[in-house]
Amino acid sequence: MALFTRILPLQSALLAAFVLSGAAFRAGAAEPNGGVRPLSMDEAKKLMPRANLAGLSDEQRGILFDVAGDTFDYAGCNSTLAACLRADVKDKHAPRMAQLAAQMIQIGYTDTQVKFFLDQYYASFAKDHRKKLRADDCPILGEAKAPVTLVEFSDYQCPHCARAAAPLQEFVEKMKGKVKLCSKYFPLPGHPRAMQAAGAAEYARAKGKFWQMHELLFAEQEHLEDADLKAIAHKLGLDGDEMLKQIYAGKFNELIERHKKEAIDANVASTPSVFFDGRLLTLPGMQFLGFSAEDEAEWQRNGGAWDKE
Repeated sequence: MALFTRILPLQSALLAAFVLSGAAFRAGAAEPNGGVRPLSMDEAKKLMPRANLAGLSDEQRGILFDVAGDTFDYAGCNSTLAACLRADVKDKHAPRMAQLAAQMIQIGYTDTQVKFFLDQYYASFAKDHRKKLRADDCPILGEAKAPVTLVEFSDYQCPHCARAAAPLQEFVEKMKGKVKLCSKYFPLPGHPRAMQAAGAAEYARAKGKFWQMHELLFAEQEHLEDADLKAIAHKLGLDGDEMLKQIYAGKFNELIERHKKEAIDANVASTPSVFFDGRLLTLPGMQFLGFSAEDEAEWQRNGGAWDKE
């Protein structure tokens, strides 16, 4: 059984490098669902009457029951997820947890992988697993009063960050008024131009053009030499010479180093790393951003708990 108190290292290469892209742990690349018996719709309804089984094949319903029988329900009925999906149980969050498991199963994750991600995800809500992150020293996308704050640590030479940039911005726009995004710099040692690119972004922020620069830096991330940065600045109507002068004078170093230290203190090991109110996103893919944001809002509404009744 997956226990709430057990949490694997959140910033292992396993999670940090692939969570946003959804590239890790795909079925076919890991062990098959050996020994899991397929379930007809009638059988599955009898075993898990409160689970939404729509769209699942017999094999997938079998995997869901296997996962539910070996995973602890975190909301409050104090048993396995399978037991908490009985018709006589009132725990409101159990069907949502089953929905999350079903979505991962439909994508193609194995029973073992789904159990792993559920364990990591629900353990991350605990207060002692959240990191204290500032959101007053970074560019903000979205409404300032939005109740859920996303903090992203990113590197302009990181290909995973480039792929995550547009979906993250689209997500914030879609969740208007519900979430806001704070973008922070975490230039990695192996990326020789990431520090200068971060300086260019910070220069653009002072001119009110951070998000435009942010987008162009990712689009041109293989071409970030001084001449390239000047050309990007010119596209935005900015003074490239002045920008480079300020970058090499170290004007932005203090802020960038502060972001780096904050990331290191939060155990960030690679990019992109996204936190929901200090809770690391551990679900495997961008499609789970909305699910995680909704859970975070529920957690906040209930004062740090799931809706049990």
